[in-house]
Amino acid sequence: MIWLIAAVLIAAADQLVKYIVVSNAQVGEILTSVPGLDIMYVRNTGAAFSILSGKLSFLTLISIAFCVVVVIYWIKKKPQSVIMRAALTMMFSGALGNAIDRIARGFVVDFIRVTFINFPVFNIADMAITLGAAMLVIYVVFFDKEEKGEKCGK
Repeated sequence: MIWLIAAVLIAAADQLVKYIVVSNAQVGEILTSVPGLDIMYVRNTGAAFSILSGKLSFLTLISIAFCVVVVIYWIKKKPQSVIMRAALTMMFSGALGNAIDRIARGFVVDFIRVTFINFPVFNIADMAITLGAAMLVIYVVFFDKEEKGEKCGK
């Protein structure tokens, strides 16, 4: 239950900050800037790095399908690992946050621009997906084998 609450809170924080950005800036406008970082309103009609730009229906379907698969996996497998639970929570909340944008706005609101390197503008949902994916890789590489070995009696 705590994982569901965490996922909802992350998605809500993502949506709240996006609302603040959209309410206070024009597309392309920088709201604030600190060394190395700008808060800048950008509309993204694609996925990461603007790939599949203009494929709104497809990307929305993928986001929703991913959320459904995570819920089904959670119910059927009942993951015990804190790392796996956190990874699923982060990826679910990020997919949900961006799906809400695609459904409600027809694009994803991005607003975090790092200025010390050439990198696409991103948002809280993107950070959650990336962190969750990294945690999933760590789990699979370093911990999943140990748990499978324990289940097999090794």
